[in-house]
Amino acid sequence: MSQVTLSDVFATAVVEDPINCALVVYTGFGKSSFPRARTGDLVAQFGEAAAADLRDRILLLYLEMQFPLPDEGKRSRKSVTERAIEQMRLRHPELSQDGLNALAWAYAFGLR
Repeated sequence: MSQVTLSDVFATAVVEDPINCALVVYTGFGKSSFPRARTGDLVAQFGEAAAADLRDRILLLYLEMQFPLPDEGKRSRKSVTERAIEQMRLRHPELSQDGLNALAWAYAFGLR
């Protein structure tokens, strides 16, 4: 009989937040040549009620991306998008790299 460790429990208990998939679906990241609100795709993927909640979370993330960034002075070579995503990564540990990439893509497109 094998012993179950605490890390085994956490490994099976952790479920990825659906916001990451929702960000990719909603923005069309990897599918479209430019970001756009794909609410119908969210509904098809998650169902109407969950899609509405996820869309609201995405819109709040978009709003949060507009907050002023900390001043890094003239020494920083990071783009505005890189700096914004760094802040989002710190504030939102639930966001995976895929979710952050979709968010960065939509944000950077909006800066053009």
